[in-house]
Amino acid sequence: MSFKSNLSPLYRGDTREFEFEFTDSIGQPVNITGHELWFTMKQNMNDADADAVFQKKVVFPASPQSQKGEAVLTLTSAETDLIAPGIYVFDFQRVIPDNPPLVKTLMSGKISILPDITRSNGS
Repeated sequence: MSFKSNLSPLYRGDTREFEFEFTDSIGQPVNITGHELWFTMKQNMNDADADAVFQKKVVFPASPQSQKGEAVLTLTSAETDLIAPGIYVFDFQRVIPDNPPLVKTLMSGKISILPDITRSNGS
């Protein structure tokens, strides 16, 4: 599962969930316990990871969802509130524990962060 895509725009301060299902070559679920999923946003693809506009990593726990290959990476409203409006490049990478780790880019492309009007989060 690897392709280039533009994600739908995201309003600064909104919560966004990205759902993934991992299967093998015949469509059977893959246990992703201990696997990592990285989401990285940069102004330019050649920027160092240390200079990323935003980066989030999740490690999938031992759970029924992980055993069925089901994964969710959530960007919270507090996280997206810190991203300036603009157009960024992004990718999702899955890191599979091994020696050395296996890295698979799942998706890459562009994402627009739009300014929000309401700046209160309701709390």
